Amino acid sequence: MNRAFVRAAVLSGLVVAVGAACTRTLLTRFPHRAHLAEVACGGEGQPTCLSCTTCHLEAHGTFSIPNAGQCASCHRDGVQRWRASVRSGLAELPAGKRIVFSHARHLDMPALAGQCVKCHAGAVGVEGGPPLFPPMATCTSCHHHQAQFDEGTCDGCHQPHDLRGLKPVSFLSHDAAWLKRHGFEARAQGALCSQCHAQTSCDACHDASKPLGPQTRNPEAIEREYVHRFDFLSRHAMEAASQPGTCFSCHARTECDACHASRGVSASVRGAASPHPPGWASGLGRFNNLHGRDARRDVTSCAACHDQGAQTNCVRCHKVGGTGGTPHPLGWRSTEPLSSPSCAACHP
Repeated sequence: MNRAFVRAAVLSGLVVAVGAACTRTLLTRFPHRAHLAEVACGGEGQPTCLSCTTCHLEAHGTFSIPNAGQCASCHRDGVQRWRASVRSGLAELPAGKRIVFSHARHLDMPALAGQCVKCHAGAVGVEGGPPLFPPMATCTSCHHHQAQFDEGTCDGCHQPHDLRGLKPVSFLSHDAAWLKRHGFEARAQGALCSQCHAQTSCDACHDASKPLGPQTRNPEAIEREYVHRFDFLSRHAMEAASQPGTCFSCHARTECDACHASRGVSASVRGAASPHPPGWASGLGRFNNLHGRDARRDVTSCAACHDQGAQTNCVRCHKVGGTGGTPHPLGWRSTEPLSSPSCAACHP
């Protein structure tokens, strides 16, 4: 019997004595059952009697993983067997297996009476059977934690960073309707969200400096990252004209021209079609030269495309003898000197 080999892998189960809600298994290739089998031992000519702690030495309340030397104390090829059976199997713990657990406190409990196999039943089970990490049902057979389970406050046992690799259970599933109802869930049980999400997760969408806009509050009416409505392309000119500041909170002014240029409606494209309706700047159509009125109301919307300044945009038409004539209405007089900034834009 490979006595030292028990040392190598009973502890592979004891390293993290309690399992978590993860379906992945973590198996070693170590034959625990063969080493812990009830055979005659301890007598003359008989093998040394083994227990879990023969190989898994306890120190400071935790149990160590056996080293190759412990295996070699019984097996001539112990080092080779140790490498093949234990090290590779414990290279990485699956998500959910890094938990807060004290072996010492549990083994002192009367219900366990120091018996490792009460939790690590796989150590003496059928070869190739359940993993040594006990399933969550083993933990909940003693630790009910119903309130914590209902609330999803799992970080009393599970390390928070380890929980992030787990898939949410059904009642926390972020399905297609989740975005619409997540606000209600978060307000009702914010601690539940914080098990997996940091505050910055909210801030990525919710700007604390301004109220949540209706386009974000009503995800059923919008698409593309929950910002624009499905018909936004056909309506965006009206919305951009009425609320340019809303657009500029996400989009740079150059984005307008880049898109308009590709569609031939930008001033930067030779022979470009005007994005404005007939009569917008000439007074010859039904829009009756409304560009002046709109420019006075919100010149920043004009500057979104016409961003070369008054000298190149306005004065090109609105100059003495120009086709646009004076931009001032009849009888207009200013009490400001021509050197004021508003006048100097056109009257240098």
